Amino acid sequence: MIIIGYYTTDPVYQECFKLLIKSLERVGHRYDFKAIPPSDWKSVTDLKPRIVLEKLQQYREPVLYLDVDAFVHENLEQYFSDKDCDIAVNYLQKKTGEEELLSGTIYFAYNEKVISLVQAWMQTGEENPGLNDQQSLQLAVHQFEGELTVYRLSAAFTYIFDRVYDEVKRPIIEHLQASREIYCRRKMRSIKNKLKRLLNLKVESEEMLNRRIKRVTELNKIVKV
Repeated sequence: MIIIGYYTTDPVYQECFKLLIKSLERVGHRYDFKAIPPSDWKSVTDLKPRIVLEKLQQYREPVLYLDVDAFVHENLEQYFSDKDCDIAVNYLQKKTGEEELLSGTIYFAYNEKVISLVQAWMQTGEENPGLNDQQSLQLAVHQFEGELTVYRLSAAFTYIFDRVYDEVKRPIIEHLQASREIYCRRKMRSIKNKLKRLLNLKVESEEMLNRRIKRVTELNKIVKV
């Protein structure tokens, strides 16, 4: 199994890539991440199935896709080497009772069914431009219901660093929400939030960004040890 993914060559995501590969090298994983030019969020995330298909066809072995703002805490072979499945993914249980597929961590076996699934994922996204990559993959998986073996990962593999999980004691793959570097800073520049700061009031976007900065600093210290 090889760890794969991609990242845009802007300062925010280049720093994410540096931290991720340090974590992968620390635990002894092979990896291949493709660098792409910066673009808008939708255009970048829509590339996900293309990258997965490219790497499956290139390596002809199982791949584990990770968003580049992830941090891997331990070697993952113990969790995936004996998985008798076509795809392994985590579903978020919403309060409404609906399930949402999370695409930050996805394991793909290498076989014809999986190749067909990823091609269907790509096609679904192209035919439904209003969907994001998670939604289009969830639809594609549903189309293959009864044909694919789907293993449900625990939240430990899609662990948002500052979220509280009742069922997870520790993260295995931690996701660091790099998008906060963009949207939180944008919100902080609003007149409303500037006024709040002048009045020493709580600015939620600033607190969210500071939590990310603190955690990234902690993880950088871990990989330097």
